Amino acid sequence: MASEEEILSLQICSCGEKSVREAIEIFINNDLSYKKAKKLVTGCDRSCCRRALTRLYDMVEFGKIDLGEIARLIYMFNNPFENMIDQLGSKQ
Repeated sequence: MASEEEILSLQICSCGEKSVREAIEIFINNDLSYKKAKKLVTGCDRSCCRRALTRLYDMVEFGKIDLGEIARLIYMFNNPFENMIDQLGSKQ
């Protein structure tokens, strides 16, 4: 399991090249809707990193951030084939 510091330094989306820490700061310091706040983090309108960003936005909004879940979502996005293999293996 990665340390808190390692998770905070993970790149949350390759479009904006922002870390989890930077995304949290942007979400905390702006009272914007998800769509506008996401654009500050990613700099684009694509939905490539939507799962991790929406969960992080909701966590910041409700005041409880689960870094382990964010790391898992980023890992799943960056390793889609390993994720599929893990899911297929767990169904046996």
